[in-house]
Amino acid sequence: MVRILEVFTIEYIPRLPIALRKPFYKLILPLRKVKDKVALNGPKHEVTFEERLEFAKLSRQGLNNSGSHLLKLDETVKIEKLENTPVDIYKFTPDDSIGDTYGIYFHGGGYYAGSIISHKHFISQLSAGTNIPFYFFEYRLSPEHVFPAAHDDAKAAVEYINNLENGKSSIWAGESAGGGLSTGLVVDNSFNLKPDKLVLLSPWLDLSDSNRDRSYLKNKDILLALDGMHFVGEYYAGEFEATDPVLSPVFADINNFPETLIQVCSNELLYNDAIEFTKKLREKGTKYELQVWDGLWHAWHFFPINESYEATQKVISFITADSYSSPK
Repeated sequence: MVRILEVFTIEYIPRLPIALRKPFYKLILPLRKVKDKVALNGPKHEVTFEERLEFAKLSRQGLNNSGSHLLKLDETVKIEKLENTPVDIYKFTPDDSIGDTYGIYFHGGGYYAGSIISHKHFISQLSAGTNIPFYFFEYRLSPEHVFPAAHDDAKAAVEYINNLENGKSSIWAGESAGGGLSTGLVVDNSFNLKPDKLVLLSPWLDLSDSNRDRSYLKNKDILLALDGMHFVGEYYAGEFEATDPVLSPVFADINNFPETLIQVCSNELLYNDAIEFTKKLREKGTKYELQVWDGLWHAWHFFPINESYEATQKVISFITADSYSSPK
């Protein structure tokens, strides 16, 4: 069954005319959701470390497989692994690179999956579209490592990259858990480096599962399972409270926050993470743009559909514009 779902997702559907792909994904993705829900069902204390690790390994393999097939790699972008770095860091350099700006990408994957393999196709398109070099780093993953491992790795990577690009403008971008990881770094008062602009794609900004609206959205979201997401967040938090503002930036004080673009789908579980966070941005007078899509699913940017290309183009416009306030 799992193999059939994978074949349909990454081999069959992308061959269809682009107008037909979204309806077919809407049929296939709920079946994948059921698979994950079964794997993660049950109280935290009843699932062994070995079971968590097996789920994570399968998820990493699946994300790598889909990430390297669903979107096309922009081969005009040079990809190199840097040497002697605190964590694995890769640099994406477009042909006609802008010299005064760089980007850093924080990958998603529930804090238990994600790698250069799963994300390089998307980042190559982002780098090519903006003509900006982007850096990508791999952080330690759960269940082998829990908070603050990923946060500490992110700090080390950002410091290293900042030293390479000292004095230049910076863009941070991330999807899902990567959105939460990047935002958690911004609100960490012990860390002084901040981006000039922040891009959040379907960001996971509340690991506490305290928002009751998620129960309303659990049957509307065709990709994420509510029980599974809460389970993963609870485990990643480890000994820390899930309401810690670095883990869940919806609880943070966001003074001096950078200009921010948030893209989210109205029927994904993380919709209200975005809504609640934009309320904080508005209250503080932070310049931000919230773009909402209907009838899609979590992190649709990584699927070969029209709405993915549309959303990515809007990200490119936000990054490259001196001032961006155009509505979706």
